[in-house]
Amino acid sequence: MLDVRENVDIRKHCTLQVGGQFRYFTEIDTVEKFSDLYTFAKEKFLPVFIIGDGSNIVFPDGVMEVLAAKIEIKGFEIINETNEYADLKIGAGENWDNIVRRAVALGLSGVEAMSAIPGTAGATPVQNVGAYGQEIKDTLLSVEVFDIKAGSIKVLTNEECKFSYRNSIFKGEARGKYVITSIKLRLLKDKTPMIPNYPGVKKYFLENNINSPTLLQIREAIIEIRKNKLPDPKVIPSVGSFFKNTIVSKDKAEELKNKHPTLVVFPVNDTETKVPSGFLIEAAGLKGKSFGTISSYTGNAMVLVNNGGATRKDVENTRDEIKKIILEKFGITLETEPEFV
Repeated sequence: MLDVRENVDIRKHCTLQVGGQFRYFTEIDTVEKFSDLYTFAKEKFLPVFIIGDGSNIVFPDGVMEVLAAKIEIKGFEIINETNEYADLKIGAGENWDNIVRRAVALGLSGVEAMSAIPGTAGATPVQNVGAYGQEIKDTLLSVEVFDIKAGSIKVLTNEECKFSYRNSIFKGEARGKYVITSIKLRLLKDKTPMIPNYPGVKKYFLENNINSPTLLQIREAIIEIRKNKLPDPKVIPSVGSFFKNTIVSKDKAEELKNKHPTLVVFPVNDTETKVPSGFLIEAAGLKGKSFGTISSYTGNAMVLVNNGGATRKDVENTRDEIKKIILEKFGITLETEPEFV
């Protein structure tokens, strides 16, 4: 039986604390409730809008004429195990960082560098969430989904998800077609985990005299580094990294490095290189800059924070101003990470 509420404040379900109201709102904690969910929506002639923790969404102001459904499906189960790895089935509504914590406690590697990323497990495949050299596509075996049109459960393999940098089938051709109900990961029983090849991580271990860090020490390092770079959304409203890192040609990366010798870039393949967008924003003098109710975060230029009372329009204006300045200064068009609905 669905517990449906009317005119629910969106800001309570958005880590940026921007938005108006959901016309209707409910929570889905079992797969069986999907039938009632879509029946109710059909009766009200409203679309269903699926949300997790609202950590990567910018909502509109005013009333959203939708039935918003927060996915609360839980579960953490080892479904297959060998001497080398363990396969986990995880409910889409599980808190992602709790999943990382439990995996590390079991001595399973593959997601430790993705510690302290806000949001739910079910949201991770949508934009191929990643950090410090790890992405969900590297460990994901399959995704269980509710096929909205067919009204049944379906399984998509890693390949069928069509993962790329911060992208997947769920943001493209399958958008609005499926609701993710669970994910399956294959994590390694790695006794010598790989240290993320990032300056900040290496500096942390050097300063703390740790030569061969354990999984737990890698997780603790990532949490500490992220704490210093990213605001706690419960204290300072944000959606984490607002801009994607930029993929450019090798020639463009060399041009940028010649002008900015301290720029650290990361090769993607033979022809492309990843450039940290935060460096570009900071080099343009925008780190910590206030645009009114929205500011670039003082600790990380990639993050936009709500100073209080911000509207959707305020967010859009700030985004557009930053993109305009970066394009003029570097000839690069920044792309945003959060979804604008």
